[in-house]
Amino acid sequence: MQATIIGADGGMGRWLRDHLIDLGYAVHGFDTRRDDDPSRLCESDLVVISVPIDMTRDVIRSISDYISRDTILMEIASLKKGIHGELVNLTEEGINPLCVHPMWGPSTDSCVGKALAVIPVADTDSETSIANRLFPGASIILVDAGEHDRLMSIILSLPYLINLALAGCLVDEDLVLLRRLSGTSFASQYVLTQSIVNEDTKLIESLLGNQYLNAVSKRLTRNISNLLEAHGTEEFINIHEELRSYLNRDPISNEMDKARRDASAAIQRHWE
Repeated sequence: MQATIIGADGGMGRWLRDHLIDLGYAVHGFDTRRDDDPSRLCESDLVVISVPIDMTRDVIRSISDYISRDTILMEIASLKKGIHGELVNLTEEGINPLCVHPMWGPSTDSCVGKALAVIPVADTDSETSIANRLFPGASIILVDAGEHDRLMSIILSLPYLINLALAGCLVDEDLVLLRRLSGTSFASQYVLTQSIVNEDTKLIESLLGNQYLNAVSKRLTRNISNLLEAHGTEEFINIHEELRSYLNRDPISNEMDKARRDASAAIQRHWE
């Protein structure tokens, strides 16, 4: 079996290379910036696009004429606006599209037990079967393109926005002193903020370009204002109780405090 990865030198590209080799594929890299010969794509059983979000759509268009019928064309972008439609167009040419979003990063050892969003393009059953074959042991979650991007505005874009804003609040502070004084809450938050700030700028920009983020961020600022205005009143108690009651609907909510304390203890050990 032959696989070609466009963007094989990136973090997820390298992860996919090793993963596909483990599955028995002969894996080749392809880079449109190196003027690689696109005719080699027609020899691949699987073509994977692992490039920045804002490049994915153009890459699909530039290679579509070189992909053979029945070839699987998989893309893994974190946002699907514009990309999903390009894949839909390819189905008319006999190409098997696979629109997925692995909910793990390149430091992950295995996809077993990890969530894999599958965004159906033409044949849900066939695409789910292919996804199971390419990512054995992953937890497949089916979601349409619009709902995927809306959810990612909460799962990815909003945390990135919040942590970048928080990082701005730390400028001119004594970071070492803050870290030494930190308890369970700040320790976990500080690690996340440091991690996000050190992500690739283009990735961050792409995530903050999520079409649904503006509405979510406005809701966030309203919530902050409401909490500050309600402080010291009965309304604050009501807001807190309403939030706690809603979040407690999650079946594992009673495990969250222990998870936070365990994470903080691990962080503190790492800092020592």
